[in-house]
Amino acid sequence: MFPPDRSAVPEELTPTVPQLTALAHDTVQQSLTRFVQVKGLSISQMIHTSVKTRDWLGALEPRNVRAAMKRVVEEVTDLDTQIGTLFEEGTVRTANSDSSARRPHSVAGSRINSSSKYKYNHSDAESSLLNKLFNDKVEIFGVIQFTKLSILTGVIKIGLKAFLESVRLRTFGKFGLQQVQVDVYYLREYLWRFVEEERLLYFLLEEVVNSAVDRCIDPVMMEPSVVMLLCEPT
Repeated sequence: MFPPDRSAVPEELTPTVPQLTALAHDTVQQSLTRFVQVKGLSISQMIHTSVKTRDWLGALEPRNVRAAMKRVVEEVTDLDTQIGTLFEEGTVRTANSDSSARRPHSVAGSRINSSSKYKYNHSDAESSLLNKLFNDKVEIFGVIQFTKLSILTGVIKIGLKAFLESVRLRTFGKFGLQQVQVDVYYLREYLWRFVEEERLLYFLLEEVVNSAVDRCIDPVMMEPSVVMLLCEPT
C-alpha cells in the first residue's frame, strides 16, 4: 500500500490534534446546551400551563401541593437517573448551613405593595413568555459543565424562570398566594439536592413568592407550620 500523498493538501489547511480536540469539545458543548434547553423547555411548558389555567383569584384554601409541582420533581428525578451513569456528580456549593435556611417562606422578606394596580395582562404577553426565557441567557444558563449537577441546575433554572414569569402574568387572591407559597416550599424541599448552588435555587423560589405577593389583592401568608404539614409525604 502506498503512503498517503500529503502534498495534495497544504499543511496550513491540515487540522492539528489540538484543533480537532477543540472542535470536538465545542460540538459536544453545543449538543449538551441544546439538551438542557429542550429538557428545560418541557418543564417550563408544564409549569406555565399549570399557572395559566388556574383561577388564582377564586382559589380555595390550599389543602395539598398541586399535581404539576409533584410532576416537576418527578421529571427532574427521572432525568437525574438517566444521566447519572453518563456524567460525574459535580461540585455542590451549599448555602448557609443555618437551619433557618430551610424554613417555609414567610411574609418577612417579601415585597407587599398595597398600592399596586391589579389586572390581568394581555394574552400576547403570555404567548411570548417562553421566547422571553431564552433571551435572558445570562440569568438562565451560564456555561453547562460536563457534570450531572450542572445539567440539572440548567434545567431547573429554566423551569423556575418560567414559574416566575408566569406568576408575573396573573392576579392572586389570598388563597391563591398561599397555594404558591405551598408549591414553592415543596419545590425547595425536593429540588435542592439536584442543584450546584442552593442559594441560587432559594433566590429564584423567593422571587416567585415575592412576585405573587406583588400581584395579590389580599397578601396574607400561610403559617409556616401549616405549609410544612401540607408538604409532608402522604
